[in-house]
Amino acid sequence: MRLGERFSYFLERPYLSLTITVFFLVGLLGVGLVEALYLLKENLNSKRPNHSRFITKADIFVGDIPKSDNGSYDFKKMHKVHWQSSDIWEPSELLREIADQPYIWMRVELEENEEFTIKDPFALARHEGSAFDVFDDEGTHLYSFGNTEDSSTVPNQFYVRYDWIKIPNPNIKYFYIRFLHKQGFLFSITPIQNRIGDQWEILKSFAFQNILPLSFNFFFITVGLICTLIYIIEFKKKYNLVLDFASFCFLFGLFGLAKNDFFLFLLENNFYLFTLPFFASNFVFIPMLSGLRRLFGSGKYFLIDIFIFLNILIGLLVSILSLLINSSSDILFFFIEIRFALMIFSVLNIIVPVLVCYHKWRAGNREALGHTIGFSLTLILVCLEIFYAISDVSGITDLVYWGVLFGVLSQGFALERAIFSNRQKAQSAMEDLLKVEKSLKEVQLKTLQTKMSPHYLFNSLNTIHALHTFKPELVAESILRLANNYRFISDKTDRDWIRFEEEWNFLEDYLHIQKLRFFDTIQIELRKTGDFSEVSLPPLVLQPIIENSFKHGFRKSEQDQLMIFIHAKMVNQDHVNITIYDNGSGISDEILYDESKIFGRSLGSIRERLSLLYKKFRFEIGKNFPQGTRTTLEIYLSSRVTKTHEVS
Repeated sequence: MRLGERFSYFLERPYLSLTITVFFLVGLLGVGLVEALYLLKENLNSKRPNHSRFITKADIFVGDIPKSDNGSYDFKKMHKVHWQSSDIWEPSELLREIADQPYIWMRVELEENEEFTIKDPFALARHEGSAFDVFDDEGTHLYSFGNTEDSSTVPNQFYVRYDWIKIPNPNIKYFYIRFLHKQGFLFSITPIQNRIGDQWEILKSFAFQNILPLSFNFFFITVGLICTLIYIIEFKKKYNLVLDFASFCFLFGLFGLAKNDFFLFLLENNFYLFTLPFFASNFVFIPMLSGLRRLFGSGKYFLIDIFIFLNILIGLLVSILSLLINSSSDILFFFIEIRFALMIFSVLNIIVPVLVCYHKWRAGNREALGHTIGFSLTLILVCLEIFYAISDVSGITDLVYWGVLFGVLSQGFALERAIFSNRQKAQSAMEDLLKVEKSLKEVQLKTLQTKMSPHYLFNSLNTIHALHTFKPELVAESILRLANNYRFISDKTDRDWIRFEEEWNFLEDYLHIQKLRFFDTIQIELRKTGDFSEVSLPPLVLQPIIENSFKHGFRKSEQDQLMIFIHAKMVNQDHVNITIYDNGSGISDEILYDESKIFGRSLGSIRERLSLLYKKFRFEIGKNFPQGTRTTLEIYLSSRVTKTHEVS
């Protein structure tokens, strides 16, 4: 087996896809293992002295706290303020109360650590939608963002920023933060890793904890881009399932990338990227469900069709409202009211594929098993992540990626099998078609041979018999010419291609006998222009055309002197032009302009054979001037489509 054939054989098998998939999977598992070990080490180190101080809880006060008579805040009395506990799952009433008050205070409590002695510790905070001041519990002003006395400095809801807050006193118990935000809207602030410590250690740990999610995100985006490229390259094959798969991977990776804290931290201007999750998350289920529908149908009660429609409707509505969220507080609170409903709808978008795949698996579709396991695992991990988020369990995030990864692998292998199966079916169909075409050509050729044999033989024998009486010296050559013709028919016409010279010699023998048959009443001219030594043609292409002149054109002709002219010309190295015309009775308009009549028999067989053997050719039949029939055959040698039965 040659090197090229071995490479083609390798590409036909799923080894390449399998190798790439295993490489990335092992890489992700390796990164996950390293990160798990690192987190374990971090947890062990957190028990050592001097490592970090961690935030235990954060309480809020709705409204502004008045200053003392000297114009400052008395932080020693702050513990007397009625502080309320705060988490992301607050009731809608409290969230509306917070939104209605332009000023909000927050008290952040740190765990006790008597041996914490790091000099110049820092806290890293992510915040959006507010201006704020940070104080320690002794009243020292630590940090400002914007102007808390001027509402024009308040950024909008999509402006995300990360800032380092330096802590001069490492032994404080509380931080106090005074927020000014746009009235009617909410804001957020998140201390990265919930700790205060060495700036480099926080940054290193922050980066390392995000390596695995970033790897997942770029993996999904890369898979999406590659599959999109495959779809574009193979556009004519309509691999719509590949496009669904590519769209899902790209949207899911983009959604994860746009909400990755460390990726946003690295970007100087992340406003536009921060808005992408609103759109990616709204439409990510549509290509997933569409691809599943192509594989297994719409399911019982048309579940997939219904959920595709609901995702389109809800996705468009949520996307439009998301763009307008800064213009109306009512839109913001609409999202707050429906946040649990949207969460349930997302879970249902995973439950439906589980049901459909399970049903198909029970019905005997083995490919549905991998999808059932993948979607079930994703469902379990999504529910766990939601539970941990509601329970405020820190450090348990991005579980859903593992389930989606398994689902993507299942879908990828299903795609590979589907494409490979379609390729095999197409190849088998092509082979069957070639066999049918070959059989058709053989039948057509046999028809030509059978048709030619009796007429030509009888006429030739009659001619030779007449020569025996009037010109016996020509009998021997005539018999030899006739034998050459039938030797050609017997030995050469089972090929797809013969040398042009062989076809031309056959015509010379054929026309020699026809000349003897018509005696001096016919003028025959054969002419070649150019070098035909490298030219091959299908056998018996020209003879039936010439035979039509004798059989139809000259039979009804009133001409005293008949004439037939055959000219073969090499226009260039790739282009052959053959012209055949006579001065016979010609073709009536009724037949000339009706292809079913003019190409109904032997000429139709010739044209059909040419169409199977050449991608580019021209075969025209028309009137000759001043009378008779003209046939033009143009062949472009480089357009040959088959090499079977080559010239030996």
